Amino acid sequence: MADDNPDPDIEAQYAEARDLLDGLAAEFVDSDRARVVIVPGNHDVHWGRARSAMTRLADCPPGIARKALRPDSMLRWNWEDQHAYQITDNGLYDSRCGHFRRFRTDFYSGLESGPVVHESDLIAAEYASLGLVVVGFASWYGNDCFCRVGEIDRSALAASQRLLAASGAPIAVAVWHHSLDGGPQAQDYMDRRAVHKLIDYGFSVGLHGHQHYPGAAPYELRLPNLTSMAVVSAGSLAVGDDELPTGELRQFNIVVVDPDRESVTVHVRAMSSAGVFMGSPRVDFGGETSITLKLPRSRVRPQPPTATQLLDEAMTATRLGEFEKVLELVPKIVSPAYMSQKRQMEIDALDGLRRYEALLDLIRPPRSQDEAIRAISLLVDSKRFDEAESELAAASGLLDPATANGLAAHIAGARMLS
Repeated sequence: MADDNPDPDIEAQYAEARDLLDGLAAEFVDSDRARVVIVPGNHDVHWGRARSAMTRLADCPPGIARKALRPDSMLRWNWEDQHAYQITDNGLYDSRCGHFRRFRTDFYSGLESGPVVHESDLIAAEYASLGLVVVGFASWYGNDCFCRVGEIDRSALAASQRLLAASGAPIAVAVWHHSLDGGPQAQDYMDRRAVHKLIDYGFSVGLHGHQHYPGAAPYELRLPNLTSMAVVSAGSLAVGDDELPTGELRQFNIVVVDPDRESVTVHVRAMSSAGVFMGSPRVDFGGETSITLKLPRSRVRPQPPTATQLLDEAMTATRLGEFEKVLELVPKIVSPAYMSQKRQMEIDALDGLRRYEALLDLIRPPRSQDEAIRAISLLVDSKRFDEAESELAAASGLLDPATANGLAAHIAGARMLS
């Protein structure tokens, strides 16, 4: 960066980040930015502005060793010049976060619905179809050039409690940047007591980065009812080579939350010497490229219906002709044991609603004689005779000879009358 005015270089870096995020969104979520949750980290803090907001003190205040590492303190200590500093321009100090805030606003602009930014840089997104609420925290509270401690503003923690209380999603995921542990000479990690509060509020999964290597462990808060959180740390995709821990490669995680199996599986993908990302065996994963943790069920969150309950409700709705309700329920049935019943109920619902194109999309290719007959009949009804004949030929293995001959005659007769 240029020493005199780093802002243009910072803006250029955010432009590169935007291109990367747009590309990832296009690749994985059909460019739906509402499904991307962004949280800031320590590298989003403008150190130059933070330093300019401070005044060097002539005398060292008592208790500086303790106060300098408290994010809510106005005092800081600079080891390089061995002087104490005080934050004297609160507006300028707060502007150290401005570049990221503008970047975030621009990223989500134009969306009809999506993540909502609340007070204290809290961001929340609810995905009702997944039974999931995600809350992103800024762990940069009080973080600057002299105080590298990670912390979440207490007002953000309180706001997250209110958000969860208003949400009906059974699974709550918290996302922040700073790690929870550090070596004896480190100060750039977050007090895990903040996670105690998150667990108490009902968060079941925590995701963070910062430490540049992946890991996953059940982090427990020992209350009388023993609630816990599955905490997952991520490696780094674009950190500088000198910041990668010894033996670690550029990497990312794929985290699969499976409510039916009550599990969280973390897959690690690392860049090979050929520049290809592939499964990365981890010693701390027992030599595997993934690890599965138990998904804690928070007692303060709504409990989702079981797969059997969803199936029973969908079957009742089918019997009563409530086909719109059926179509709302069947995507939530993910148990492999109920796939055939799920498919049949979806067929019945689409047929009952006369959504024939959607029905054709579902039953082509057919899996049974009944589905083959229905697909061919729908194609004939819409005068798509060539497609009907092709479908008949492709489904020959499903049809008995008499049925196949009858369908062929039906296609020929309908073609003559059209």
